[in-house]
Amino acid sequence: MMTKEYVLSLMGSSKNEHEWNANCDVVKREYGGYPDWWYAEIILSGLLRRTLGQGSDEIKILTK
Repeated sequence: MMTKEYVLSLMGSSKNEHEWNANCDVVKREYGGYPDWWYAEIILSGLLRRTLGQGSDEIKILTK
């Protein structure tokens, strides 16, 4: 199983929205959905905004 640190690094390495979405798919396949820490570590921490830019934290995330 991917570690949290690996997932954070993977998501932070995304260069654009397409790559971000592809990386999300990799994580969801590995975990059977988003991990329970996803929202806090990806959204609330600011990783999404830092990686994809202003307004990106308003993207709707489907959990199923």
